Amino acid sequence: MVDTYALQQVGVADSTLIPPAKADGSQVGAKVSAITASKSGAQALAAGDRMYLGKLRAGERIKEILLTTDTSLATTTVSIGTTALPSKYVAAKTLTVVDTPTPIGPKASTLDDGMLTADEDLWATFAVAGIGAAVLLTFDLEITSVK
Repeated sequence: MVDTYALQQVGVADSTLIPPAKADGSQVGAKVSAITASKSGAQALAAGDRMYLGKLRAGERIKEILLTTDTSLATTTVSIGTTALPSKYVAAKTLTVVDTPTPIGPKASTLDDGMLTADEDLWATFAVAGIGAAVLLTFDLEITSVK
């Protein structure tokens, strides 16, 4: 049997560095905050529309993105990112489960990234099909930081 160390523990707990390195506080022992962003119950969204979710601040990173809706989104896809990188955290996900908070991101490629060095405005972009005005939809983003 072989012992291995998580990437976040290499140089910290595996005795490869003397003295040991300090763990990245955004990934080990991090403080947690949240952004909740809900679509207005009276607003329809067309394919191509965006919804502002909130601001990710320098020194933070996204740990988890949940989406809950009371109606199947069918073929509608959801991407989450910035204006420059609209699918940075979530790329064209669909959701057919109703009334259940469902993890949709972030992408694995962002999970081992360090903390942001500059603020980011987060946008959800809807594609393929629209979402009716009566559909209730909420994003819950879990954010970690060393603040």
